[in-house]
Amino acid sequence: MGDLVDAMGEVGRVMSDRVAVTGMSIRAAGVRSAADFWRLLSTGRSGRREIDNAELVRRRIPGRRYKDPTYVPVSYSMEDYLGFDLKAFGFGRSEAELTDPQHRAMLEACYRAVESSGYFIGSLPDRVGVFVGSRTSGYAAQIEHCSAAADNNVDLAGLAIGTDPDYMSSRVSYTYGLTGPSMTVLTACSSSSVAVHLACQAILAGECDSALAGGVALDIRDAGYTFTEGGIYSRRGRCEPYMASADGTVDGNGVAVLFLRRLDTALAAGDPILGVIAGTVVNNDGRERAGFTAPGVAGQTELIEEALDVAELNSSSIGLLEGHGAGTSIGDALEIDAATQAFRSSGAEGGAGECRLHSVKANIGNLTAAAGAAGIIGCLLALRHGQIPPNAPLVDGAPPIDLRGTPFRLAAKPTAWQRSDQGRYAAVSSFGLGGTNAHVVIGDAEPEVRLASRKGRFWQLLPLSADDPERLTEAVGTVRAAVDGASAEVRQDIGHTLRTGRPELTTRSAALIPVDDSSTGVTWPQPVQFRTAPEGPPTLVFMLPGEEAGASDAALALYGAEPVFRSTVDDGLAAMEQVLPPQTFAAVRDAFLHGRYPTATQVSQPVLHLLGVGQHAFLRDLGVGPDLLVGHGVGELTAAQLSGVLSFEDAARAVCWRGQAMSGSAERAEAAVRLTRRIRDVRLNPPTTPTVSCVTGTWLTSEEACDPGYWGAQLREHCPFDEALRSVVSQHPEAVYLQLNGGTSPLRTAQLGDDAALALVSDGEASDCRRSLLQAVGALWERGVRIDWQAYAEQDHALRIDMAPRTFERTPCLHPSLLEHCPGIDPAELSGKQVGR
Repeated sequence: MGDLVDAMGEVGRVMSDRVAVTGMSIRAAGVRSAADFWRLLSTGRSGRREIDNAELVRRRIPGRRYKDPTYVPVSYSMEDYLGFDLKAFGFGRSEAELTDPQHRAMLEACYRAVESSGYFIGSLPDRVGVFVGSRTSGYAAQIEHCSAAADNNVDLAGLAIGTDPDYMSSRVSYTYGLTGPSMTVLTACSSSSVAVHLACQAILAGECDSALAGGVALDIRDAGYTFTEGGIYSRRGRCEPYMASADGTVDGNGVAVLFLRRLDTALAAGDPILGVIAGTVVNNDGRERAGFTAPGVAGQTELIEEALDVAELNSSSIGLLEGHGAGTSIGDALEIDAATQAFRSSGAEGGAGECRLHSVKANIGNLTAAAGAAGIIGCLLALRHGQIPPNAPLVDGAPPIDLRGTPFRLAAKPTAWQRSDQGRYAAVSSFGLGGTNAHVVIGDAEPEVRLASRKGRFWQLLPLSADDPERLTEAVGTVRAAVDGASAEVRQDIGHTLRTGRPELTTRSAALIPVDDSSTGVTWPQPVQFRTAPEGPPTLVFMLPGEEAGASDAALALYGAEPVFRSTVDDGLAAMEQVLPPQTFAAVRDAFLHGRYPTATQVSQPVLHLLGVGQHAFLRDLGVGPDLLVGHGVGELTAAQLSGVLSFEDAARAVCWRGQAMSGSAERAEAAVRLTRRIRDVRLNPPTTPTVSCVTGTWLTSEEACDPGYWGAQLREHCPFDEALRSVVSQHPEAVYLQLNGGTSPLRTAQLGDDAALALVSDGEASDCRRSLLQAVGALWERGVRIDWQAYAEQDHALRIDMAPRTFERTPCLHPSLLEHCPGIDPAELSGKQVGR
C-alpha cells in the first residue's frame, strides 16, 4: 500500500511539474488553420509565391527596382492580412487603422488558440498570462511619413499604442480581461520560443494558471526583396534548410500562438492535451563566436544539453528535431555540428541517424519572431497524426547535405511515428540574431491524459450562436456534420464544449440531440427559427396553473432524472408527511416514484405543488428565476412560496390543507373557512416578487398576502386564469412566459403566441418530459435569459474539444495615408473578401 501511495504521489508531482499545450493557432502562407498547416507539412508543400510583373505593377513597385537583376520577386504571404472584425474585437474604424496589422493578427490568434482548447477567451476561469513576440514593424513610420508628405495630422499617441511592441501583450490582456503577467518578448528569431519558456516558468512558479505564448511576423509591403551579396537572404528566393543547394533564407509572414496550462489542472478540467512541455531552456552565445550576428556552436551545444537534462531525457528519446534551419549554409552547418555534439554527450551513439531533422521554414518561410511557435505547432501535429512530415525541399528534388556521422537524417516521404511505452519526444531549436537561444522539448501526455470523467444527460442541449444569421447557418451546419455518426462520448463532448466554452452571441438557436446515434426526434434549427437575443435579459414570468395534465408523467420522469428536482421534492414530501394521512401521503409519493396518476384532489394538488417547486429549484440552480409570478388555484399557493409569502415547509402544509378542504363534502364556503383557520397557524409575509392575485386579477398586495382570509377566499373566489394573465401581458408585452407544473393548455387558452410562451412539460409521453425540460432551457437562452452553464455542467459535463470555431468578419483596415503612397501593399487585400477562418 505504501508503494502505491508513493507511486501516486510521484505521478502527481510529475503532473504538477509539467505544462500542457491545450490549444494552438497558426496562420501563414497557404495556412489559415492548424489543419491547413498539417496538410502543407504532411505533403511537403510550401506557401511560396513567385510574383509576376503585372502584380508588381499593381502593387506599385517601381520599375527600376523590380527590373534590377538582384530583385527577388518571391513572397511567403499570409492571406487576408489586413482583414479584421471590428465589432468582435471592440475596435472603432480609426483605432483599427492606427493599429499595426501584427497587433490585430495577434489578437485574433490568441482568441483562436484558446477557442481550439474548448474555451471562450472572454470567460477563462483562472489567471492567464500573455507572452508574445513580434517582428520589427515599419507601419508607424510609414504612416507618419505619408501623412507628413500629405500635410495631414496623425494621432501620435494612438499610433504609438497601436504599433509599439511594448503594448502588444498588454493589448491582448486588456481586450480579453486577462490578469496574469503580460510582456512582449523581443529576441529576434527566438522570440516566440523564449515566450514559451517564460510562460512555462510563470505557470510553474504560480504567477498564472495558464498562459498564451507565441509570436507574429507580418510585413504588409512584402512583395519580394533585393538580394545583397554576403547577406542572409537567398538569391533564388528559396528557403531550403539542410540542403546542399541552400543559399539563404526568405522571410515569411504569419502568426502562431500556443495556449498552455499546468498539466494537472488541464487533466482535471478535461482539456485536450495536445502535448506536454517536458523542458525549456534559454541562454546566450555571449562572445564565444565569430561576431555579433554569427551563431555560437558552444552556446547551442550547452543549450540542448541543458534542455535534455531539464526534461530528464536521453537524446536517444528524441525522435524529431525541429531545427532552427533558416537555410543559410554556414548557419545550418554550425547548427548540425552543435546538435550532434549535444546529442552524443547526452546518450546518442555513433551516426545511426535515429532522429529526423526538419524545419517548417521550408514550408512557410522564416517567420522570425513567430518561427519557434510555428515549429512547436508542427511537432504537436506530428505527435497527433503519428507521422513526421517530409523535408519539403527533398520533395521538390533539392540535394540534401551529408548527414553521415550525425544522429540525424532527412526524408522525402512522411515517416510513421507511433506511440510507444517510452513515449515520443520532439525538440525545437530557435536561435536569435544576437545570440539569444531557446530549446523546447515536447512529448506525449501520459496514458492517463483524460482524468476528467463524463457525466451526461441522455439529451444533449446544444446552444448555438453567431454574430448574424448567415454565420449561424454555417455554425449549425458545422455542428451537425460533427454530430452525425459521432459516438456517445463525442456527442457529450460537443454539448459540454458548446455550453461552457463558446461566447453567447446575439443570433441564437438551440438544438437537442440524443447521445446515441439515433436521429429520432432531432430537428436542426433552420434560419427562420433563429432569434436575436435582446441586449439585456427579458422580463421572465413564471406561470403556475392548477392543471393536472401530464403531471404524473412529469413527476416520474424528472424525479428520476434531475437530482436538484428530486432533492427538493424529497424535502417537500418530508413536510407533507407530517400533515397527510398515511394512505394519502403514499399516493403523493408514488406519483414521483412510480408515476401513478393521482385522481383525488387531496393527492393531485400536493403533487402539482411539488412538481412546481421542483421545477423552480432546477431552474434556480441554473440561475433562472422569475421577475413576475402568476398562479391559479393551487398554483397560486406555489407562487406564494416562490415569492416569499410562505416558507417552503408552510407552503407544503398549506397545499395539503387546501386539498383536504376541497376533497370533503363541505360546501366551498365552509371549506374556505376551514382553510382560513389553518392558514392562521403559519407566518405570512409580503411578496418579494410581484405576484398576480387570481382573486382580483391585479397585483397581490402586501395586505392581501398577509391576510389568512385571502387564502381562504382564494379557494372559492377567483377570476379566469387567462384573464389574469392578459392583465400581465398588457403591462409587459415583451416578457417571456414560462409555464411550470404540467400541460400546455393554459398557454393555448391565453393565446400568448410561440415567441413568448414556453412550457417545461409537454403533453407527450413520460420520456418527453426530460426532453421538454431541456428544450425549455434552450428556448429561454435563445430569448436572452441567462443560463449558468457551469451549474448545468454539475450534472452534464464531459471533455473539451475543438468545435465550431467562430467565423470572423473580414473588413480590410489600412490607414488612409497608406492607400496611395505605400508601394508593396496589394490592392487585392483591400477588396473586403471574406476569408472567415
